[in-house]
Amino acid sequence: MEGARPRPRLKRMTTTRTLVLAALMATGMAAAQSNVLNATDQAFVMKAGMSNTFEIEAAKLARQLGQTQAVKMYAEHMIADHTKLGAKVAAVTTKAQPPMTPPMTVNGKQQAMLNVLRTAGSMFDMKYKEFMIASHAETLALFEKYSSTPGTNMMLRQIVKGAIPTVKMHLDMAKKLPGM
Repeated sequence: MEGARPRPRLKRMTTTRTLVLAALMATGMAAAQSNVLNATDQAFVMKAGMSNTFEIEAAKLARQLGQTQAVKMYAEHMIADHTKLGAKVAAVTTKAQPPMTPPMTVNGKQQAMLNVLRTAGSMFDMKYKEFMIASHAETLALFEKYSSTPGTNMMLRQIVKGAIPTVKMHLDMAKKLPGM
């Protein structure tokens, strides 16, 4: 038995065990990284959050100042859908690393559009339609780009991919509003 070599079998078992451990570690690391918000994720959340807030605030104005029932109904739809999407995004980002709360503010351009809507008077429906088309087209481009960007937060990317058909629907609905 001096010529017998049990070592290759032991070596094979050790190699298999090492591969299994490496796979488990990689899976665990991937799971841990799926909860990370990198710089791309954070920039997306800021921009998308401001857009979401703008569309909700504009819709609130449309409920009050809209000239037609179609605009007011569209506004109700926007408030419901954007509130729901904002909650989904917040559920992921507030539990991520680093934790992040989507902004509840708008940028300067969006604030200017809200100011225009407040003073639009009889031109409200026309301006609201114009702003909703532009905002949803911009949001659609942002969502499509983010959802196809590798290395982004997997859970957030899934929410965004799932929201793209709704954003397209909002854009189509905005194009059909009266006012232009």
